[in-house]
Amino acid sequence: YQQVDGVAMGSSLGPLLANIYMAHLEEEFFLKTQHPFSPSYYRRYVDDTFCLFTSEDHVDLFLNFINSIDTSIQFDKESEVNGQLPFLDTIIKRSLNNIYPDVATRVKPTDKGLFYNSQSFIPESYKSNLIYILVYRVFHIASSYTIFHHDLQVLKSKFLKNGFSSVLFDLTVRKFLDKQYTPEEQVTTVRRMKVTMLLPYLGPLSVFIERRLAELIAGFCPLVDFGIICGRGRTIGGLFSFGDGFPLECGGGVVYGIECGSCGSGAACVGGAINAMHEGFCGTGGRLHPSTESTALLEHLAEGMGPDCEFGTDGIGILDSCAGDLGLRYAGGMHLERSGQTLDTREGSMPLEMVWLVVLCL
Repeated sequence: YQQVDGVAMGSSLGPLLANIYMAHLEEEFFLKTQHPFSPSYYRRYVDDTFCLFTSEDHVDLFLNFINSIDTSIQFDKESEVNGQLPFLDTIIKRSLNNIYPDVATRVKPTDKGLFYNSQSFIPESYKSNLIYILVYRVFHIASSYTIFHHDLQVLKSKFLKNGFSSVLFDLTVRKFLDKQYTPEEQVTTVRRMKVTMLLPYLGPLSVFIERRLAELIAGFCPLVDFGIICGRGRTIGGLFSFGDGFPLECGGGVVYGIECGSCGSGAACVGGAINAMHEGFCGTGGRLHPSTESTALLEHLAEGMGPDCEFGTDGIGILDSCAGDLGLRYAGGMHLERSGQTLDTREGSMPLEMVWLVVLCL
């Protein structure tokens, strides 16, 4: 399989490249040239756009135009229904009393309102922080206090269904609003040293340990800003010292030795692979790929020294490992001298005299 268009699923470069490409399309086809059907208002977040048109007829014309630019990128539309339109995590509604629309938090039809249960064996701070961040989200999306109050009641009903107490929810909301509207006094003090300790979560005992340690450190080291992070404790998987083996074909950053399955050490080769070994052998430009012009391995197979000549993973051995390409070339040069291999032309490895020169200089 070869990636001929786009980026790999889950790649961290995906959103960045999508944003760059969309900005290129906007500059080339929207900003430089104005069309009669162009939107009067255009805002985009990565690949989601929000547009306003002066006529409903312009919507399909604009959609057909942008879909004709690149066949690999096809857009779809979602029109206003009953005076409202969803966009990302918001619902934008027409306002009867204001020229600006009302904006509220969007609740998708597939949302089941499930969080972790209030009786879950996790630190209490995790539960209050979950309420806090969702209240923060509702507060900053709502365009008015009326909408904020309505969305807050919807959020509260979800937490109550998950076993959270009404008191905890109300206290967390009060804490959030106090922080928003109560100015904090800025006090200039000596810079405090931040110390964080990671401990396994042990239930109520972890709360007691954190409180006791904080009291002791505050008494003896007042300039230390101490905190504890409760991590995951022992797991079933941690009781076993073994795990699934990493496939040899997926390994990279290694110096390998490979022998012919029929000729054995009489047809051996030493080489390096900075990326996955399977890609270095069978990928485009690899040592065993049919499109490669000439490699020692392909020449050996073409000469037909034996009826069962083949190079497979059974004949591969890992000789060394290095993080970078230059280190692999140095290590490969040293292993070539003492391996006695017969097939490698040594073009990709560092000559031995250069290896010793670098070692002596270091």
